[in-house]
Amino acid sequence: MIKKLQKLKAKKGFTLVELIVVIAIIGVLAAILIPTMLGFVTSSRVTSANTTAAELQKQINNFLTDADTAGYGMKKSNTAIASFTFKITDDGTWGTTLSEGSYSPAASDAFKGTKTWGTEITGVKANEGNKSDIEDATELMTRTLADVFPDVKSSYVFAYCVGGSCKYVAYSADGTDAPSSMPTEDDFKNGVYTWDGNTAGITSDGIILGTAPELKLGKAS
Repeated sequence: MIKKLQKLKAKKGFTLVELIVVIAIIGVLAAILIPTMLGFVTSSRVTSANTTAAELQKQINNFLTDADTAGYGMKKSNTAIASFTFKITDDGTWGTTLSEGSYSPAASDAFKGTKTWGTEITGVKANEGNKSDIEDATELMTRTLADVFPDVKSSYVFAYCVGGSCKYVAYSADGTDAPSSMPTEDDFKNGVYTWDGNTAGITSDGIILGTAPELKLGKAS
């Protein structure tokens, strides 16, 4: 019994100084590790956004090729310009706005053939309805993309097409609104953009934006 009491007496807790040292060490480690971990998370999100943008560009090009084969694609001209803006809600509903020409809707005759390319499409969901019954080419493109990307939600997509080819895509999974700052055609030609000044893929308003082709950090046009 006496030995047990002696052992218990010999056991001491941490002193206040020791506790302060331990807390300080934990604080230093947290200051180092937390930004690093957040950096890894941000980098992963940017990589994912760029991958999705590249796949969107690929699928849009596939659709435009098929449309051309079917006789309702874009004209093979540098003046045949079309911009598609896709907004996908958090329940996976797609809406599309088509603008022909550089800036204003229906400013040029970019398309040919048997199907109409509508300027406003709403309410499209994956795997709903029969695509063979769709007469509007913009709706058909939207439904095709919705079927390929059923997991894309609460997102914004901008696709710029010329002469039957999708030249570039910008994609954000941070909501359906466009970032306040967006890369221009010249930025894509040059392959660089200012972004937030520090990290490629982060816009000046803090939005993660995937691009295809991928834009590096640099000086904007």
